[in-house]
Amino acid sequence: MKRADHHLVQQVLDGDVTAEQFDGFQERLRKEPDLVDLYKGYALLQHTLSEEFEDGFSTGAYTAAGARRSWNAGLLLLACSLAVLAALAWLLSRGYLGGAGNVGVATFSVDAVWQIEGPSSPLGGATGIPAGGKILLRQGRASVSLEPSVTVVLEGPASLALESKNEVELKQGRGYFRLGGSNGGLTVRARGFTAVDSGTEFGIDCPEGASDEIHVYSGKVRVTPTKGGSTLDLESGASLAVGADGKPQRVPAASRPFADHLGRFETVIGGEFVRDDWHLDFGNPSITGKRFEGLNFTAYRKLPTPEPSDGNSVVLVTISVVKPDNGTFHTDGWAGMSFFSGGNEVLFFGDSFGTRNTWSLDVKQRLPVILPGSPVVGPRTVTLRYDSITGDVSLHDGTVPLRSPFCAGKLPLGLQFDEIRLGASAGAALAVDSLQIRVGGN
Repeated sequence: MKRADHHLVQQVLDGDVTAEQFDGFQERLRKEPDLVDLYKGYALLQHTLSEEFEDGFSTGAYTAAGARRSWNAGLLLLACSLAVLAALAWLLSRGYLGGAGNVGVATFSVDAVWQIEGPSSPLGGATGIPAGGKILLRQGRASVSLEPSVTVVLEGPASLALESKNEVELKQGRGYFRLGGSNGGLTVRARGFTAVDSGTEFGIDCPEGASDEIHVYSGKVRVTPTKGGSTLDLESGASLAVGADGKPQRVPAASRPFADHLGRFETVIGGEFVRDDWHLDFGNPSITGKRFEGLNFTAYRKLPTPEPSDGNSVVLVTISVVKPDNGTFHTDGWAGMSFFSGGNEVLFFGDSFGTRNTWSLDVKQRLPVILPGSPVVGPRTVTLRYDSITGDVSLHDGTVPLRSPFCAGKLPLGLQFDEIRLGASAGAALAVDSLQIRVGGN
């Protein structure tokens, strides 16, 4: 199946589709058996994770989403039927992972960029990973389920090697580990120590160029420094760091909470274009429901609230630029989208000012425009991702799920956007047929 179909199924299960989009999805289900199998795989996976780890999806979420988005009765019936089917399948397949030769199954947030070293196998909306497999998470989050009842949530950039169903190695990044039930235990090897526990919750942070840290949230964890030394038993609330010298040191609790789930994204701007939503500074672009087009213009729109906010940390912006009826997108001038904070332009992407015909990224701050290694030319759909925690900002060809970035830069940490601008300079044209801004990560 195409990556776009995986994303479509995720949108349906999350309730992030219109009634018209769901009608089209139902029609495809009648004609495409592979899509039916993909949908069942996602439903089974989400139900399994919800029942086993008590977060994620439940049948109640379908009802709530339906009320918010006025879904039709057919969607609710289909969702509930699939949930029942998933529950039966779960009861009959307790050895689901092991039977396939996998020690873990991984799912990824919609803004994740990742790869797996070693063999893997598709499991509906997830990926099965056998012993020896490694997850390389460049950005976003990954949730990894191990048998019998272990959940690991990674925050990119991160690297996690799956040695067995109860032993992993975290070489880089942040990981949240939770053990449910009383079956077995878990061994986590970091650079500076090895942590062993059973039935507890803890987070490990392996930042580049700094000491490894472990923070215990419940239960007890036994920590042994890699370079030798005494083994320490950490109780709930305790935190420990082990530096390059191998010496353990008590440290304060983590200043930033560890992510314990994939996070969901909500749309703050999307749908058809409405002229009254935009303030025209100059020019006279054509703004209709399906298209926003003009020559030599600037149009501004306030965000409902500064973003990211309300515990969210990631902003995803997907814009579909099409060939203009008049004029050209690539010129010696500029055409694209800008972001403002407190009246100041802090970010631009599109065709920047200059002779290079390519999409590019401008983080302002008196820095040169960031150009891709190879030109990315012409009208197309592009997604921008900004992470306010790390300051990372990147451009990706297409929509979610994201491909590897073709441009990447840095913005100030914690920056919030309160206004956007679409525009083109004299001699340039910009035509847009869709724009969506989503926030998530909480």
